[in-house]
Amino acid sequence: MMKQHGCMGAVALIAGMAALAWGGPEAVLNVGKPAPTRGTPAVFKFGGEDNQEFMLNGKPFQIRGAEMHPQRIPREYWRHRIRTAKAMGLNTIAFYVFWNDHEQPDGSFDFKTGNRDLAAFLKLCQEEGMWVLFRPGPYVCGEWDLGGLPHYLLKDPKAKLRTTEDAKFMKAQARYLEAVARVAEPFLAKNGGPILMTQLENEYGSYQRKDPKYMEWLKTFWTRKGFGPFYTSDGAGEHYLKGVTLPGVAVVLDPGLNDGHWKIANKCNPGVPVFSSETYPGWLRHWGEGNWNPTPEIVDHVRWFMDKGRSFSLFVFHGGTNFGFTAGANNGGPGQYQPDLTSYDYGSPVDEHGRMNEYYTRMREIILAKLPAEAAVPEPPADIPSMEIPEFTPQVHAGLWENLPRPFRSKFPQPPYFEQWNQNQGMAIYSTAVPAGPSEALKLSNANDYAQVYLNGELIGTLDRRLGQKSTHMPSSWQI
Repeated sequence: MMKQHGCMGAVALIAGMAALAWGGPEAVLNVGKPAPTRGTPAVFKFGGEDNQEFMLNGKPFQIRGAEMHPQRIPREYWRHRIRTAKAMGLNTIAFYVFWNDHEQPDGSFDFKTGNRDLAAFLKLCQEEGMWVLFRPGPYVCGEWDLGGLPHYLLKDPKAKLRTTEDAKFMKAQARYLEAVARVAEPFLAKNGGPILMTQLENEYGSYQRKDPKYMEWLKTFWTRKGFGPFYTSDGAGEHYLKGVTLPGVAVVLDPGLNDGHWKIANKCNPGVPVFSSETYPGWLRHWGEGNWNPTPEIVDHVRWFMDKGRSFSLFVFHGGTNFGFTAGANNGGPGQYQPDLTSYDYGSPVDEHGRMNEYYTRMREIILAKLPAEAAVPEPPADIPSMEIPEFTPQVHAGLWENLPRPFRSKFPQPPYFEQWNQNQGMAIYSTAVPAGPSEALKLSNANDYAQVYLNGELIGTLDRRLGQKSTHMPSSWQI
């Protein structure tokens, strides 16, 4: 027995390959759905030869997932988006829960208002006969601000995230997980609800500082709360999976597109099912990168999944919108910083507006050709009407400098960063008096988004982290 949760050696791999029996086309024939309201419990577990299959009520089952995030969709459109997934022949809704949108400044949790109403979204999934893959984090990535973690965790410059080594982080995430577990627990499949599986963390194999104890802590926490089965989600490579998989926890891949990917997952964590949890129909966009485009290969990927009876989820089926300042950022580019767009269209089969495109139609045809008549897939819902905004010319209402709040004055060896002000999003203005002098460079090494530099009320330069800009030119012959 291995003590580490890493990959098996070559000898064990050779001995085990012949025994693999991944879920086959018969899994497509299981059209079981949750009852419209919480009622008869469903039994979802791992089974088949070497536990390689998902089993729903004793029969092989194919997960056909549609990722969409309720916090990125206006609440009045939730049902429409769920119905577009159902009409494509998909049977499961996968979604992240964004911790930092639910936790309020006073430390309370809002799971009720607007598109934060987690229970209402789960009820809609159930009413529409859709299963759920529950992805509560605490870290989710998802091109969301700090991957869903609250900004106050960064107030301490020595903070460590996603590890048992930081007591403050562990206390904070335990509070969040306790709160979200109370909301979700009634909706578990064993309680007559739609939640089939719960994800532990997200893409932890891509994190630079891995802590196996942290993943084990999460599994123990959710087990004690009565949740399960579980899965982890990582890239389809040994360097992503080694050291982060857990015994008895399904391995899902971002993405898994061929038998080779399945074999890697089986090598690293044998005796559990595998599926492709993030099958990309498009890709994200950063500021300055142009418009959204679908990935044409997605049609062939879906055909492969349906022919093989393998489980998959489209990330994302419908992206929605990063409202306010909730968009995150990725590493890359000249400044090793790529901020994500407010739009989260993603080149998805259902666009940001909720309209179904040609890739939706093509994938729907492939899926429906494999489903039995008992699946009773409905026709797609009608597009939601859009309003037309007449052309208008913006008018100046008020100037920035005439509407500043009362400043906080003190002396600092260096300007405090946002989190030290208990601020996460928006704007901060730092001001100081400097003596007149010759032209020189003003260096700001930690302007971590975008900064404008004013002198005597006049804009003299900008610093854009995307472009690696850390200094601007201060003109000569100026006066204070």
